[in-house]
Amino acid sequence: MGRVETLPRALQQADAQARVLLLAGFVLVGVATWLVIDRHPRLAGAAAAGAAAALVFGAIRAQRTPDRLLWFLDSLVDRAFDGALLAAIAVAARHSDKPVSALAIAALGVSFVAAYERAKGQSLKYRVRDSLLMRAGRYVAIAAGLLIGGLLVALVAVLALVTFTAVDDARQVAAQGP
Repeated sequence: MGRVETLPRALQQADAQARVLLLAGFVLVGVATWLVIDRHPRLAGAAAAGAAAALVFGAIRAQRTPDRLLWFLDSLVDRAFDGALLAAIAVAARHSDKPVSALAIAALGVSFVAAYERAKGQSLKYRVRDSLLMRAGRYVAIAAGLLIGGLLVALVAVLALVTFTAVDDARQVAAQGP
């Protein structure tokens, strides 16, 4: 009979808490996205802020576990936050605020380039670390922009953060050589 390995109780609880937080964040991202499209930016900002808190705390818990599936879920919901909310902002603002729409599309594109660089680098066995602080900065900027009606400034900040992340990911890979 094979050996059964169980995780210590504290790690099992961390796994469960991370799953709950990440899934709650994912649901709140959906709610915020719907509210953006339905033209309720303040409510969307509140839902995005809730999602940001759940996703950041969920990421902290997920990174402390050996569960690779949980790491994948963390990465997935991070992409969902950017993909859903930035796309919704771009669509909702396309007629009323073209600069905001364009910035949302640009930030979305650069964020996916950064995620691709990180994933490709890691698949090629390079060490490419993700910054939870940068991720939290993106989340807070989007939520605050929706809450206070300052999406132009918020999206400039998000674009700067994702551009820095993309450049840093490329730098990390290049520093390790071929």
